[in-house]
Amino acid sequence: MSIRRGTTLSDSRSRRTWLLCLLYFCQGFPWGFATIALLATLSQAGHDKAETATVVALAILPWTFKFIWAPLIDSVRMPSLGVRRPWIAIAQFCMALTLLVAALSGSMDSDATLIFLAWVFFVHNCFASLQDVATDALAVDLLEDNERGRVNGFMWGSKLFGIGVGGAGMATVIAFTNLQTAVLLQASIIVAVLALVIAWQERPGERRFPWSIGSAQAAATTTSLGMLITLTELKRALSNRTTATLVMVASAYTLTEGLYDPLTVEFFVQELGWTADRFARASGTWGTLAELFGAILGGYASDRFGRRRMAAAGLASMSIVLLTFGWTVGTWHGPGYPHVLLLPAFKGTLAFATVSLFSLFMRVSWTRAAATQFTVYMSMSNVGYAIGAKLNAWLPQAGFTPTLTDFYLVAGCLPLIALVLLIGLDPDGVVARKLAEQRRAALASSSAA
Repeated sequence: MSIRRGTTLSDSRSRRTWLLCLLYFCQGFPWGFATIALLATLSQAGHDKAETATVVALAILPWTFKFIWAPLIDSVRMPSLGVRRPWIAIAQFCMALTLLVAALSGSMDSDATLIFLAWVFFVHNCFASLQDVATDALAVDLLEDNERGRVNGFMWGSKLFGIGVGGAGMATVIAFTNLQTAVLLQASIIVAVLALVIAWQERPGERRFPWSIGSAQAAATTTSLGMLITLTELKRALSNRTTATLVMVASAYTLTEGLYDPLTVEFFVQELGWTADRFARASGTWGTLAELFGAILGGYASDRFGRRRMAAAGLASMSIVLLTFGWTVGTWHGPGYPHVLLLPAFKGTLAFATVSLFSLFMRVSWTRAAATQFTVYMSMSNVGYAIGAKLNAWLPQAGFTPTLTDFYLVAGCLPLIALVLLIGLDPDGVVARKLAEQRRAALASSSAA
């Protein structure tokens, strides 16, 4: 049987880039919709913040389940359909199905509707978080080393775009039509991306459907591992000094963002007298545009100049931005001073560092538990953010009274922790071991055939 080249994700760079970006867009969409559009709609219908907070909390909670999904995806496989594609297809289908259920909701001012939507979007985001982990695993498997940085930048930018469309875009749709129309539009988008997942196989020779002709093609991953083997493989993957240290890097670099977010909101609103709406608009325009630019630039720079080097540059830039604003905080109240530049300057450098680090994490994810290893890095970054946010409360309890300058100087020093941890790491050595194992697996597979 002859197989056309360039028609599957493994042999078509454009197809895998487009699909990964669309899948990341689908991840950002429900996040933006739940935290912005749905929240505003329910508030306008008369529900107080305690009630709407329940909906948002239930919608966001499933993203903490990634620790569960990753071992499951690495353990349970249907390799004749592709190593990762079946999980993505299942997640996309269930995401669309739950949205169709959400379209059955009644009057927005009803308490029963509020509870119904809360649980529907909880289930929806369970599958969205499953799709997230499966998509990351697909990227780890298929992206070539010279495209990881660039594509990671595109993927991150697509997620940001999805958050914007899911929030502002769907809020506009609701304003001109109703919630049901906005939900059905989301379901249509997810179904359209699902069609591409079904149409584009991972590798030539695999089945498109369970009843199609084909067989497993991934030499090193053609069998299900089982949970115990997956965890054993994860332990082996993190036994290397570089991969283990990067767990600390993942949690250390987000300490800064966690401290920065509540600190900066309070400064602009309470110290400078901005309204919440003005701050939100500035963050959503200048901050988001800078974040998109930083993500794409970080991706290209990582491919060209090296991931570890660009991650270090991004971390150093974050530190310089915050230390500079900390030292000059006394002049921020002066007329005409461009203090608003803090928002794009920090978000842009943060995105640059984030994409560079994500590309590095992806590059060193190896063994048959690569998806689980990459998810560990992602989850630890969430842990770092939570600890950084708590620093806003812990620092005043540390026996001294920090000033605004002190807070920003501490925030400026935190990226240096991750920067120091990066020194002396050997990601090339990890990659060499990964390639050696892949060659041995391919030889063993060909010998068995």
